Amino acid sequence: MIEVKVLASGSKGNCIMVKSAEKRILIDCGISVRSLGKALSQAGSSYGAISAILVTHEHNDHVASVAQVSEAYGIPVFANAITMSAVKRRTGLKGGYYFEDVTPFTLAGMEIRPFRVSHDAVYPVGFSIADGDSRFTYATDLGYFSPSVKEAIKGSDLLLIESNHDVHMLLHGPYPQRLKERILSQRGHLSNRNCAEVIRESLESGTKKFILGHLSEQNNTEDLALTTNATLLEEWGAHKDKDYELYVANQKGLEPTVTTK
Repeated sequence: MIEVKVLASGSKGNCIMVKSAEKRILIDCGISVRSLGKALSQAGSSYGAISAILVTHEHNDHVASVAQVSEAYGIPVFANAITMSAVKRRTGLKGGYYFEDVTPFTLAGMEIRPFRVSHDAVYPVGFSIADGDSRFTYATDLGYFSPSVKEAIKGSDLLLIESNHDVHMLLHGPYPQRLKERILSQRGHLSNRNCAEVIRESLESGTKKFILGHLSEQNNTEDLALTTNATLLEEWGAHKDKDYELYVANQKGLEPTVTTK
């Protein structure tokens, strides 16, 4: 069984703790060293319990403190070679380990399968993680539901999927037009409706637990993301709490904690 604790998720920073058989890894490290240390403590863990950090891409809300955390606490960082070079330039990270493109590898007793996502970073990926008993897939910062993502989520027991924005809020909000176009593009972010479409297809392939992640602070709310996804899925014949479980992650973290079984 895999346990997923959201330590932070949203526009201001992202960090997820994945635990299996007492081994813990982080996906991304986009909040401050102090905030992450506090979140780990509140989650009943510590820096000393973390085996490794996986990096999805080099944007600041995913790597803000990765260099400080890695060097202060001796935690190895893993990313594909192209992303690692970008992370080092941005953060000053020393060392680090490369994984080959999207080739599966083993880390902390878990099988890690990277997969490509479409986003405006140098080589962004998501991760599908298995422990021999179940599978968790992490997919945020994706401009559209690409074939590689569709393939990666098959067989997942738990999926953390981006539900970044409400299109109406985005279009009528304060962002400059160029940023709005970037977010809406195929290298931007999934809307609430896009997210519901991913969940519908994932349900058809057997996934039953979902966490909505990477919500925009300006262009979404937790209630709106939950309501939009649940309402659309209801219209399409899937009933919340009967056919599937739905949770929402937030910027403050520690909610939710979800297991694959």
